[in-house]
Amino acid sequence: MSQIKRLGMGLGALIGGADTEAPPAGAAPVAETSSTVEVALIRPNPYQPRADFDEQEIRTLSESLKRHGLLQPVVVRSVPGGLYQLVAGERRWRASKLAGLERIPAVVRRVDDQKMLEFALVENLQRRDLNSIEKARAFKQLMQLNNWTQESLADAVGLGRPTVANFMRLLEAPLEIQEAVSRGTLSMGHARALLSIPQKAAMLQMLRRILEDDLSVREVEKLMTRRPQPASASRTPARAPYLLELEQKLMDKVGVRVEIMPEAIVIPYASNKQLSDILRRLGVIA
Repeated sequence: MSQIKRLGMGLGALIGGADTEAPPAGAAPVAETSSTVEVALIRPNPYQPRADFDEQEIRTLSESLKRHGLLQPVVVRSVPGGLYQLVAGERRWRASKLAGLERIPAVVRRVDDQKMLEFALVENLQRRDLNSIEKARAFKQLMQLNNWTQESLADAVGLGRPTVANFMRLLEAPLEIQEAVSRGTLSMGHARALLSIPQKAAMLQMLRRILEDDLSVREVEKLMTRRPQPASASRTPARAPYLLELEQKLMDKVGVRVEIMPEAIVIPYASNKQLSDILRRLGVIA
């Protein structure tokens, strides 16, 4: 594991160093801090792990840039067509565009695709800007670019392997759960609890119940321990036809899926409103 370089050693390494692109032959040397690039020629980092940027933060920063200009340079790399791609500093670039700045200070670096992702990941991790799904997707990209195992990735980013495994498992969740985590309406702990449910339909039912009833992770875990666990398909005997018929009649009456098990009749519901509807159909309440 010693050959894996540890990421996240600081963004200062991006701005100074021997890898800065030299000016064209015959041109006078230009100090890094005085280099400027046209804002219109800069394109976003294609490996940016962040999917969403806080628009209010961008507007606030743009107002500051109108008064003071951009003091910290962005980091870019040259691409064909006389354009540049951001390596780090997308928030500042977006705010500069909104502020109407024509040129901004920039450091031009020779950076390959792997480093593009690494630097963007480091920048966001240091500022704690990535949500759990964005981190998981960034980790997956790093593993693919470097042909790393989870253990190699954990060593590179300075996390425990179980922590990395928990992030990666989030990508196995249905899209609805991933989107809820990205929005911040569902925690990583909630998502991990949901992933223990084998059936997708039941998983999404529990998701709706969590969101509607504002259940804590502990409450979800308690519900999971009380939830009847179906036997594996290989050991499940054929269902008696009369049981299937009774299940269908119950489903027609209550409007949701019903399971008749050896010691219980399971009628799942996703919200308090749906529970009231079921009880009303059964004549338990008026």
